[in-house]
Amino acid sequence: MHLALVMVILTSTAAVGGTGGPVRPPPPFAGVAGPLIIAHRGGSLEAPENTLAALAHGVACGADWQELDVTLTKDYQVVVIHDDTLDRTTTGKGRVDAHTLAELKKLSAGRPTPADTVRAALALFHVALPDFGARYATQRIPTLEEALAVRDGRLMIELKRSAHPRRLADAVVAAIRRADAAPRVAVASFDSELLELVHDREPAVPLIGIVDEESALEGKLLLPLQVLATRLDLVATARATVPPAVAVWGWTAYTPEMAEAAVQSGAHGVITDAPAAVVKAFRTPPPITLEPSR
Repeated sequence: MHLALVMVILTSTAAVGGTGGPVRPPPPFAGVAGPLIIAHRGGSLEAPENTLAALAHGVACGADWQELDVTLTKDYQVVVIHDDTLDRTTTGKGRVDAHTLAELKKLSAGRPTPADTVRAALALFHVALPDFGARYATQRIPTLEEALAVRDGRLMIELKRSAHPRRLADAVVAAIRRADAAPRVAVASFDSELLELVHDREPAVPLIGIVDEESALEGKLLLPLQVLATRLDLVATARATVPPAVAVWGWTAYTPEMAEAAVQSGAHGVITDAPAAVVKAFRTPPPITLEPSR
């Protein structure tokens, strides 16, 4: 988005609740009623992360966005995987960028194990570790083009830090253009250089800046962001910092209770590993009890 257009949005966004009420970013970055629900890696507590099965799960359970991670292979193809290495999420070993796409396609990605930090968080909140057994044994590492072919819903594409940032930005933008996907995607990163490179190549693609430290907030806001995604404990600080037309999304909620706490802190959206559980908690209509008139 061009900076001039950002300024127009900043000055024209309608206030929710009438004149003088809190100003919220327009959809699709803030929900019309309640928070947006973003399936983290497709919902990694409910389906194997960053697989086509997980993206389909996130769509099927009613999440508004599906988050996924992308990086480059040895032959500069864009693949969907979180880690620099294959060991945790696939049947392979070694660095992702040491393998060609053809080599990666031989691996199963259907039985990932949570990272140590996630294991500790799950234990803290008394959440059971996922065990997918052999149900997803045929799942492979997807390419970004395969993920973009899942046409229902919106994709938050997180670019991982890369030794080849220009190649990564070029390849991601090219894939988005081939799929005619700009209206249904946003590009995210911790790396400001990557966000700038994408914006220079395709200003129509919305940007999501990701931060995990309060000290990084103001620097990210120098970019023409539509969303600032922060740790859950930084949501309130981010809401007090961002301009009115920038949404704040909180990550990562492992339970509906954590999602509710993020919303109470002011989050416009919640990035969650348990999208089905959070959708059920937030969007199940309350029971209606009819009493006969007397």
